[in-house]
Amino acid sequence: MQFNIFAKVAPLLKEKKFDMDFEALETFLGRYHVGQFIYPSAMQRELKLNIQDVYKILEEAVKVGVLEQYLEIYCPKCQRFVGVRYKTIYDIPDEVSCMHCDTEIEYPLQHAIVIYRVL
Repeated sequence: MQFNIFAKVAPLLKEKKFDMDFEALETFLGRYHVGQFIYPSAMQRELKLNIQDVYKILEEAVKVGVLEQYLEIYCPKCQRFVGVRYKTIYDIPDEVSCMHCDTEIEYPLQHAIVIYRVL
């Protein structure tokens, strides 16, 4: 399935005239298997794209049904992810505890980022 991410998204990206290295994108996406999560910041670092373009690319993959959005909370104290992923903002509790530094995060929605799960 991991090849299908690129195969389904590449024509849309070319149509929208994304200025990027499509071979590097294919290599990056080829590492991911069904059920794994793609972090936009990892894609940004590796492909040297701006973060807005990374999210646009990943959202194109959502539109064609090869990725789905999830939310993950990062700890404002230790700057690590707390270890729980949520499907919607309504699933996020009012308080979340960081498993790394035991900080109680009072407004976790303010510390949520969108990540993508491979379908």
